[in-house]
Parts: sequence; C-alpha cells; structure tokens
Amino acid sequence: WSNEIQEALSNRNAKMAQYHALSLLYQIKKSDRLAITKVVTALCKNPPKGALAQCLLIRIITSLLKKSCPPDNPFLRYLNECLNDKNFIIVYEAAKSICSLPSLSGVQVSPAVTVLQEFLPSPIPVQRFAAVKTLSRIVTKYPLLVSHCSSDLEHLITDPNRSIATLAVTTLLKTGVESNIDRLIKSITGFMNDINDEFRIVLVESIKTLCVKFPHKYHV
Repeated sequence: WSNEIQEALSNRNAKMAQYHALSLLYQIKKSDRLAITKVVTALCKNPPKGALAQCLLIRIITSLLKKSCPPDNPFLRYLNECLNDKNFIIVYEAAKSICSLPSLSGVQVSPAVTVLQEFLPSPIPVQRFAAVKTLSRIVTKYPLLVSHCSSDLEHLITDPNRSIATLAVTTLLKTGVESNIDRLIKSITGFMNDINDEFRIVLVESIKTLCVKFPHKYHV
C-alpha cells in the first residue's frame, strides 16, 4: 500500500487525505529514521497544503530535531519559515516546537518568542491562552527573552479568562524584579477562589520560586 499512500500524500487538492496519508506513512516508517528523514526532506521542499498536515509535519520534524539538531539544520530553517505563515495554527505549532527544542540558544528561540508576543493582545482567547502557556513553559530557561513580553503580560492580569490571567501572573512572577513583587502579589489575592487546582499549584510553585529568589520579600 506504500504507493497508494505516497499518491495520496502528493495529492495537493485533497488536504484531509494528505493529513491522513502523512499520519499513516509516519506510523509505517517511524522506526526507520533514515526513511522518515527522506520523507520530511521532500515535504519541506514541497509542503502539504492543509494546516493539519503541516502541523503534523512540524511535529515529526520536532521529534527528529530533539535527537539531533546541528546549528544549520534545514529542518530548523523550515520551522522558522513556518513562523511567517498566514495560518495561526501553523505559526503557533512552529513557535511551540522551536521553544520545546532543548539544545537551542536564546538567539535561535528569539523569533518564536516574538511571534508568541504578537498573539498576547489577540482578541481571540485561545490565541492568548496558547501564547501565554508556551511562554510560561520557557520562562525559566529564557527569562531575558520572556521579560521583553512583560508589558503585554501585565495587560493579561485582568483578562476575563482566569486561566490566561493566572498564567500571565505566574510568568511575570518568574521574570519580575524585586520592586514589582508587592504589586503582582496584590493583583492575585482573589485568584485562588476563581481557578482550578491545576492553576493553583502553578501559582503556589511560582510564589515559592520567588521566595527563594528574593528572600527579603518572603513575608509579602
């Protein structure tokens, strides 16, 4: 059935068929790194049309790059090209993937953070949530990069979606300076009653980290 799958994958008029074909092809060849690399290399030159297929391609690329990611890797270049796509889903998937790669420097991750920052003031809640959640995951590793988003994150403290507001506050707590602590802590006083246990734990862990970082402020 390999030829049938390849034919479906090359059919640019059937976006959903391309997605299923790529998914099936990956399941067949995932134990053969060389075979998957060949498939991915070909698709980077001629990407599938549908957003779902492109997102799946990005995830496959990410799994390859997590094992080996030399500085001038063509797959990494493809992820950076996806940051300029018109479709939010593809742009976010690429940004999230770049941020998840453990061996990248701050300079390499910077374009992805810039893209995520652009989503923070979005009128669409899911875009704000996706961006702030990804930034909250990388703030410990790249605090200077995320600190550039501080003004946008501060606007999210009053977001009607309490999950977004909580993630914004916890991210700010990890990048904040001593002079901002009182104001940030005051802004989250009423949060505990409005959020579920998952976000309460995130909040408590952020405050714990802050206490260790600024011992003079532990009483606040």
